[in-house]
Amino acid sequence: MKRLFSITLFLIAFIISSVFAQEKTIYKAETFASVSSGNYTPFEIVNHTWGMVPSEANNFYLRGSLLHEYKANHSWSFNVGVDAAVSTSSVYDYFWFQQLYAEARWKCLQLRAGTKEDYTSLLDPYLSSGDFISSNNARPIPEIRVGIPEFTLVPYTKGRMYFKGEFSVGKYFDSKYIAGKVFPVKGYYADNLYSHNKYFYLRFGNIEQKNRLQFTFGLNHDAQWGGTTYQYDWGKNEYVVMCDPHGFTDFLRVVVAKEGSSASANYDSLYVAGSHIGAFLFKFDYKLKNKDELSAYLQHYFDDGSGLAFLNYRDMLLGGQYKSKQKKLISNFVFEYIYTKNQTGPVNFAANEKSQHRAPNNRNGIDNYYNHSVYMQGHSYFGRSVGTPLLLSPEYNGDSYLGFRSNRIIAFHLGMEGYLNRLLQYRLSSSTGRSWGTYNNPYLKVQEGYSAGIDLIYSIHKVSGLDIKCSLAWNAGQFFKETAFGGGISIIKKGIIN
Repeated sequence: MKRLFSITLFLIAFIISSVFAQEKTIYKAETFASVSSGNYTPFEIVNHTWGMVPSEANNFYLRGSLLHEYKANHSWSFNVGVDAAVSTSSVYDYFWFQQLYAEARWKCLQLRAGTKEDYTSLLDPYLSSGDFISSNNARPIPEIRVGIPEFTLVPYTKGRMYFKGEFSVGKYFDSKYIAGKVFPVKGYYADNLYSHNKYFYLRFGNIEQKNRLQFTFGLNHDAQWGGTTYQYDWGKNEYVVMCDPHGFTDFLRVVVAKEGSSASANYDSLYVAGSHIGAFLFKFDYKLKNKDELSAYLQHYFDDGSGLAFLNYRDMLLGGQYKSKQKKLISNFVFEYIYTKNQTGPVNFAANEKSQHRAPNNRNGIDNYYNHSVYMQGHSYFGRSVGTPLLLSPEYNGDSYLGFRSNRIIAFHLGMEGYLNRLLQYRLSSSTGRSWGTYNNPYLKVQEGYSAGIDLIYSIHKVSGLDIKCSLAWNAGQFFKETAFGGGISIIKKGIIN
């Protein structure tokens, strides 16, 4: 009887949820082609594309995606997405799945498994130079992610404090790319890495509802861990293979940035398990009387204890933004200053310490941003920086070296967008910078460069959801690898099937 009663309740709940359910399927189709006068696609066309546009010059791709959204009731919703692409030139092969995921949401809590272009940074996704930790420059990493992805009111704070944050573990699938770069020269490399990311933001105030001013503080932490390292033994004419432990207790050590276990290969048992980077964010937003918004923000980068203690306080991304909700000539404007030259100084004596975190303050230098002595590819995926593209990605090295050759820079960046009329939108971006290389391998001559790009996006009013985007870009100087001029065109059609 009880079993029959339970089945009846389940059927009633299913029927009710089906009656009140809302669902739709969103499709998107895109074709893209670009040409360049140099060996590489111009910088401003490549970045902010989630790794879709190849860095090699003269490329073409086709892309199609389906997203099915199912909302069972006010509390539960489910999404499934698939996004596939074919390309004439890509490090991912000729065909790949750019996105493939499923996610479930209960009220403010969300669980997702798979690969999704999920921009979690609070910096502008198109006009910013790029978040230090999580930009939209590289292809997304497959992961399992759980958390609260949107700002949610914290109970008992009388509408004054909001929270968002997520926790994830993932897996790198660029082993074939890495081995193809290094194996011909019998170099040292690591592959089959795992990823871990967590972030949280606390916001005080809400300018969308009642406040004129709001302040946001947050922390974003990213790590690479586990994996297999390969070191060539020239005497035996073979690779020596070492596997880092990747069990649950090892993962917990990575989460809290603790020293690796005794079974850890390399130096993880002396310092911390895996490779860690992170950033603090401080952001003020102010709403004007006409509803426009002004923002000022600072992002502070760290990759060890000295950075956590702000000993590298000079290194930062400092920016300001003006944003309007109206379609006018200048509806969004961003200006940023990026400095990463300090890195806690040019001296590091921590090799004789139990942990770099405990080394004297004046000995914790040469932080060597985005690079790591074991995971040679550093903070990159398929050769492209997962963080800011201004620390030029390893794919531009042009040889078997997997790491970042340029991480001590001073740069200025400007981004602007608006509408020339109700159907024609423009987006302008420009950067100028100087690079000193790295502390370990400085450039003999400071490398300078300039880049600029403009996108024109025209919406065809007679065909719903049809956009044509034309891009022109130019970069000059060694800061951006070469002097080149190029252009691209995209035709995008999107809509709802049911």
